[in-house]
Amino acid sequence: MNMVEENLIPTKILTGDDVYERGPVLKNDFRHNDVLAIVADAPCVWDDLEAFWNDFTIPHDILCVNEVATVFPCSFQHFAAGDSHMKDMQKVAKELPKEVIKHAYNPTSKNFDVRWIRNGGGWSGTTTFFAVKVALAMDYLRIVLIGSPLTNTGHWYDKHIANKDDPRHYRLINRHEGHLWKWVELAARPIADFIRSMSGNTADMLGRPTQDWLDDVNYFKHA
Repeated sequence: MNMVEENLIPTKILTGDDVYERGPVLKNDFRHNDVLAIVADAPCVWDDLEAFWNDFTIPHDILCVNEVATVFPCSFQHFAAGDSHMKDMQKVAKELPKEVIKHAYNPTSKNFDVRWIRNGGGWSGTTTFFAVKVALAMDYLRIVLIGSPLTNTGHWYDKHIANKDDPRHYRLINRHEGHLWKWVELAARPIADFIRSMSGNTADMLGRPTQDWLDDVNYFKHA
């Protein structure tokens, strides 16, 4: 069951090369469980993560977004970077374990495994928005956003990257409410039934997860 409405195409990245070729990439190999937690970079990420692990019991995969992959306290299955063409994100990807699948959408994304393209052009919005689209294309049945409130609170790492000469400094002034319209549009579509958020504007739009909602994956598996 491919739930995504757009025609997403996973494109194989040749190891150690900048050349892309279509397939063979089997999306079924990407998913170990039916539930995916997408962990992003907002300051609330650790509170969201603690609440998710304390409140819910269900097997799940984890996708880390951008910088949080460098400090995440346990193993995870996926990594996604919105700026995969930049050296700092390529360094993060290179240092992750080989079994972590690294997702990108920009050309010249060294050290990433899969570049996702779509009919009709490139991507817009936050990296988490890109990660949600990829998760839907991989047929995850339940997607929970952690540390992605889409507010103007910045990132958990802002105080750690104070040097304006740091190539990542532009992210310090990057605030996210300007992307709300993309999420409002998504929340109005039937596909939003597969997505929930632990906090912030995204939780207000998409709703917060419940154990019953998470357990409903069995309905889809036997429908």
